[in-house]
Amino acid sequence: MITSLTHDTRKKLRYAISFLKRRLVHVNLQVLYACNYRCRICDFWKVGFRDRPLMSAADAGVISDQLNRIGPQIVSIGGGEPLLHPDLAGIVRALSRHHFPVMITNGSLITQQIAQALFGAGMVEISVSVDYAEAGRHDAQRGIPGAFDQAVEALRILHASRLHPEQRVNMISVIMDDNLAEVEPLIRLCQQLGITYLVTLYSHGRGDKPRRILSDGVSPHLLQLKRKHRHFVALRGYLGRFSAAVRQGGIGPCYAGRNLCNIDSQGNVSLCIDRLNDPVGNILTDDIVPIAQRLRDRQRTHDCRACWTSCRGSIESLMYGWPPWLNLLDYWRMTRPVALRRAF
Repeated sequence: MITSLTHDTRKKLRYAISFLKRRLVHVNLQVLYACNYRCRICDFWKVGFRDRPLMSAADAGVISDQLNRIGPQIVSIGGGEPLLHPDLAGIVRALSRHHFPVMITNGSLITQQIAQALFGAGMVEISVSVDYAEAGRHDAQRGIPGAFDQAVEALRILHASRLHPEQRVNMISVIMDDNLAEVEPLIRLCQQLGITYLVTLYSHGRGDKPRRILSDGVSPHLLQLKRKHRHFVALRGYLGRFSAAVRQGGIGPCYAGRNLCNIDSQGNVSLCIDRLNDPVGNILTDDIVPIAQRLRDRQRTHDCRACWTSCRGSIESLMYGWPPWLNLLDYWRMTRPVALRRAF
């Protein structure tokens, strides 16, 4: 499976064509909503979400085949905490037949066996979420003592468990009003671990979450750190609009529906994760072609500008940002092969 994932030239070529034609290229997929943490900036562990059914590997196979009709996708597997799913490797295997699975996790459940199973099933990239360089602050944010140490250990295990140089491991931080000074120490930690560092801008658009208003100087600060540290691989076109997103309460226009979409654990398709209650169809029961058309129609008529998270910001920076060659250079640095390192 891993050989077909990393060396399937036809799949990569089809994806490149979709990208150049500005089609749908990225899907956020929630496989469950349960979580073993109680993060203050997330709602999916709360009562309104956590009792929803899990996605089965069989359903993931249907989704994989359906999406393949309109082109290979980067499929970002999420939750909740996706590692709570009892057959996550089966879901990854189903998706990787046609697509490029990636995942964000809190890292608490990672073991060598699990890491190797996920990479063996065809996982392209795994990111572990860490928001503070100080363990106590990270643990308080997650609501679990020891969360920071578990995340760092997970990064070590994942980096050493990759089966192919094209598989990547990142640390990712949600940039908020109180952790901008934490970014450089976290980048240095990534350098020590041999991994790369990404960020996403905090969004309060879903559920009942507090606003976390940043300083207007967030973009210059992050861009300066990017120039200084090669392990910080976020796109400069994405980072460069953080300050505008802070001033304006987001960035518009939003291309969710045209270039990215969301699929929940029951197969409901919506523009994004903040529009779970407004689906355009169900990919498990409806044909993907009219679903894709309804997504495009919805994108043309909606005027949301409420966020600038990385799931849309990175894609839109690559497709519509300026200058394009600098963003493409950053993307190459973000995805280029990294030599394997064995620690077991």
